[in-house]
Amino acid sequence: MSYSENNSTGSENDSRPLSIIDISKKGRQKFRSRRYEEACELFSSGLQREPDNPFLLSGMGDSCREIGNYEEAEHCYRRLLAVDRNNLFALRGLGDVCKKLGRHQEAIRLWKQYLALRPRDKHVMTRIADSCKALMQFDRAEEAYLQIIKFDPQDRFALTGIADLQHRLGKDAEAIRYYEKVLEFDQNELHILTIIGKLCWRINDFEKAENYFRRALKIDPQNPYALYGLGNCYRWHRQYQKTIDIWNEILKFSEGNKTLHSRMGDCFVHLGDPASAEKSYQRALAQGYDRFAMVGLVRLYCERDDWDKAADCFWSLVAKEENADLQLEELSKRFVRSGQRELMLHFFRQLLASEQSETVVCEEIRSLLKKLQKND
Repeated sequence: MSYSENNSTGSENDSRPLSIIDISKKGRQKFRSRRYEEACELFSSGLQREPDNPFLLSGMGDSCREIGNYEEAEHCYRRLLAVDRNNLFALRGLGDVCKKLGRHQEAIRLWKQYLALRPRDKHVMTRIADSCKALMQFDRAEEAYLQIIKFDPQDRFALTGIADLQHRLGKDAEAIRYYEKVLEFDQNELHILTIIGKLCWRINDFEKAENYFRRALKIDPQNPYALYGLGNCYRWHRQYQKTIDIWNEILKFSEGNKTLHSRMGDCFVHLGDPASAEKSYQRALAQGYDRFAMVGLVRLYCERDDWDKAADCFWSLVAKEENADLQLEELSKRFVRSGQRELMLHFFRQLLASEQSETVVCEEIRSLLKKLQKND
């Protein structure tokens, strides 16, 4: 939208042209009411008369930015900076446009120029930290967030930003600490509750994880992330029936994902229900290849002496995976954990005698068998 295209200068109740001051005031009122298109029309009409008016350029730039007309917004801000190179509104606004367009380095440069004139603006400092994070300049981002928190320990945007940063960097304990500070602003913020629950699970604080998932479910009883997380907690406690029950709540309104069905299969195995386990593994594989579901099926087929199916699944497994030895190790662990070591040895010997045996994989199997025989 070019501001030269609009000729509307009259007021709503009067045919006489509005003064530039009135246009600026009314335009800002429209902007504050989020009637951005109407604000653009007003500012455009004024700019036809005073193309370099800083208030109109600023208002037009802000309004165009809000409706996603970044090209026109940038034009207005640059025009304003040509008139006043240190205009705070233009520096901040143009920085926002550059960020929206993915030009983070340019955005940071503009915001730093802004902060040289207004050094304690936390909102612009947060923008710089966010852009540093987008550029994967994590040390600079962390430094920027911490600087804001030093000024204001209760700044929600900075706390959220550094919590997300620590989460991204895998610093789970630090992320939890900052997310819990964010949660102080709203104890019922569902998204944060489920994130903290997941992070607590990752650091093996299962009791705390369970508490956060339960809090989330009080707010939204059908929240899939909280249901899945709480089920994982039950699974860790070996409460397999409870795990199945709560994960079935997810399946009432969702197809579930591969991981969910694969882990449900494992729970059914522990409950001594191989038929249901097989169905869960197959449901996982129906959504695409899943290593753990395939390993689970191999073991189930071995238990029922269905060696051909077990072998077919095994060769499908190693065909999909790069390291056959890792798959053999995973499979071995499954057998050993369930006290079926002899069944595992029998299966590996069956594989070596199979017509579809592969030389490289067979070498790995022979190597594994030698290790196991040494341990006898």
